[in-house]
Amino acid sequence: MTRIPAQNDASADLFAPYKPIPDIYDELHDGSKIRPYWQSFVDGMRDIGAGEFQRRWQQMQKVLERTGMAYVGAGIGSPEQDRRARPWELDPLPVLLPAAEWEQITRGLRQRGRLLQLVLQDLYGPQELIRSGILPEDVLFRHPGFYRCFHGQNPPGNNYLYFYSADLSRSPDGNWWVQGDRTESPSGSGFALENRIIQSRLTPSLFHKENVQRLAGYFMMVKEAVLRACSRVTNPRVVILSNGAESPNYFEDAYLARYLGYTLVEPADLAVRSNRVMLKTLGGLLPVDVILRRPNSDQCDPLEISHSTGGIPELLQVCRMKNVVVLNPLGSGIVESPIFMTFMPQLCTHLLGEPLILPGVATWRCGDPDALKYVVEHIDNLVIKPAYRRRGLKSPIYRVRQDGDREKLIRMIQADPHMYIAQEQVVRSTSPVYSRKGLRPAHIALRSFAVLGQNEFEAMPGGLVRLTGELEPLEASLQVGERSKDAWVLSSAPIARVSLLKQPDHVVELKRTGGELPSRIAENLYWLGRNLERADVTARILRTTISRLTSEEQLSEMPEVVILMRTMAEMGIIETGYGVAEMRMQLPPIERSLAANIFDEQNPMSLRSIVTQIFRLTSRSRDRVSADSWRVLHRVDQSFKPPSTGYWDLSDCLALLDDLILDLAAFSGIISESITRTQIYHFLDMGRRMERATQSSKLMRNCLVLPSGDLTAILEALLEISDSLITYRSRYLEEMHLGAVLDLLVTDETNPRSISRQLAQLLDHVNDLPNVANHAGYTVEQRLAMSLLHEVRMFDVTRVRAPDALVAGESLHLLLQEIESLLPKLSDVVSQRYLVHAMPQSHLVEIRP
Repeated sequence: MTRIPAQNDASADLFAPYKPIPDIYDELHDGSKIRPYWQSFVDGMRDIGAGEFQRRWQQMQKVLERTGMAYVGAGIGSPEQDRRARPWELDPLPVLLPAAEWEQITRGLRQRGRLLQLVLQDLYGPQELIRSGILPEDVLFRHPGFYRCFHGQNPPGNNYLYFYSADLSRSPDGNWWVQGDRTESPSGSGFALENRIIQSRLTPSLFHKENVQRLAGYFMMVKEAVLRACSRVTNPRVVILSNGAESPNYFEDAYLARYLGYTLVEPADLAVRSNRVMLKTLGGLLPVDVILRRPNSDQCDPLEISHSTGGIPELLQVCRMKNVVVLNPLGSGIVESPIFMTFMPQLCTHLLGEPLILPGVATWRCGDPDALKYVVEHIDNLVIKPAYRRRGLKSPIYRVRQDGDREKLIRMIQADPHMYIAQEQVVRSTSPVYSRKGLRPAHIALRSFAVLGQNEFEAMPGGLVRLTGELEPLEASLQVGERSKDAWVLSSAPIARVSLLKQPDHVVELKRTGGELPSRIAENLYWLGRNLERADVTARILRTTISRLTSEEQLSEMPEVVILMRTMAEMGIIETGYGVAEMRMQLPPIERSLAANIFDEQNPMSLRSIVTQIFRLTSRSRDRVSADSWRVLHRVDQSFKPPSTGYWDLSDCLALLDDLILDLAAFSGIISESITRTQIYHFLDMGRRMERATQSSKLMRNCLVLPSGDLTAILEALLEISDSLITYRSRYLEEMHLGAVLDLLVTDETNPRSISRQLAQLLDHVNDLPNVANHAGYTVEQRLAMSLLHEVRMFDVTRVRAPDALVAGESLHLLLQEIESLLPKLSDVVSQRYLVHAMPQSHLVEIRP
């Protein structure tokens, strides 16, 4: 986020020093005065004052940070940089659009949506446009995204386009131009919605005063379009098919899934069984009626398209049988390639009998000899692009920038002219952007959205405004990741409230089950629980160790530190040599290396790596995690970091560990008080109980089997790590008794930290798993859980006496070995039974006569 320092003059006029760029259309200023439809907004901003506005904006930036609104870049920097999620940046000043102007844009979007619908229907149908010569056949048959298998899908109403967006820009004369069409799976509407929520909270009085048209009506039309597309089902099961947490649009996918009330899935969550698309859930396979897809068409069915590396085998066949509706249907993205921009005026006249309302940027097809001649002659003033867009890949953009580029560019085009187009360079309009030094102009582009309504396409009133410092196309701006803006479409009358909540016209069956939870989400939550507990116990061991290393005593006087180093070495937190006395003498002092080990991201068992894994698993389940839970985990990820410069000593680490333990406890409290006791809770808490029992057993084995030194200090450290020291002292005062400590940490089911308590809760969770009640007798997982709990309950702590019993082979050691042996087996059985839904693989072979 860009941090804006406070202005000295709280009443300073933000707009007074603003100067637009000469000869470029500015949204705010016409060169001599502020445009009339901006004046009311500007007056309202002056009433707020620069200082107050800045204070509000700093608060909103914190909201954005806590929300974790982010995206993954594509095509820039190193691969590691490309995969790293970056914060979404919003400029606090909206772009204002008058109602009359927006009505013109809306009519243009409706027309363009109808036109592209007709083009797609023809290309996947009779192909009269090819037969009549209006479209050259090479435009279609050289298209890398055109596949014959996409014919015959029979989409509802023969509609190949349900969701459409256009990238718009305003030229110096004030007219809007279409720079590109998006028909595959238009992205950005979720970001536009989040921008609106943040912007409306920043200046709520101005938002209502200006009568800004709402966005909720658009998303209500999205839900209605989905119902119309699957009219055969009264209450269809709708899923949003995402590319996964590593994709650039995952935040938006999760955000829209939560907002619209749909299930977020990935390709691996779906399978085809008996000519139906099924969702893999804990309760079994559930039929899916509608898929709102994000993956490219050629990545959706590996059985039909051989180079596809993922997707859902047989999906196209199910579409042909009308057993599932995919929106947009597969293949809809072919018309968003720039080469179609060349033919849009002719296509509009031929198919609709009218001129384009929103003209496209001038485009020349280099495969046309006359157009190629023009391009070569005027190449200095044109932009060269690939003729066919490959979604998901960076589209190179060529232009003459320096001596030598011209001839090289001409040779590249002439080598294969059919693969290139040339476009006029449009000097886009500018709008004021909030910066450290005040307002400055920046070029903007508007991504507008439309959905197929009852009779025609309906546009979102506004859209996603992207800012660029340079005149690059909108897709390049998205890759670079510059800021965005909200777009306010003004109205002359007050705006009626719109809600997505509608009164159903049928009775809904009440449910209190969680079997519909996708298996992938259950697996993510299970491992989230395990990593949360692993982080907690690791942080507690480190805190106990560091608190002693920073005390006045010498290492030789603290036998418990030697034991804890052995424990940390076994856990992989520190170098394994620290666990062996002979090797420890040859390594750097633990006081010097421990801080670096905590934040070593190359070590998968370091505390920082575990925190990273927690954040990754939570990100993969964004639509299932409450906003408060997400804010806590996002804060942990952002705050638990080493300093970028300078030396950090163990005292700094101690303070950071205290904060981490508190945040993890806060998360546990939110989970306990907010999640219904369905499968979401069971798998998350099952992971926590499994990990806590495992780590407690390992900790006690390291501390109590063959201990060295003063047992009292070791027992006290063990109680401190287990957060049971206060309970022990309230019962037994200061004196340490081995039997009493073992009772509290192993067999006392009233202690929430004891092993027996974890195993008792594990058994409860296992008994609540789907289909357990219908199973004859006990399941394997039930038998394992009962066996574990029985072993602990039968353990007689009164017979364990120091020091003879604290050796390998005695009852305590045997019990801990049994726990550490059976817990992984229980984890494997649960995973195989509930977290994997796969049929045996078979190979297709040719049978020769």
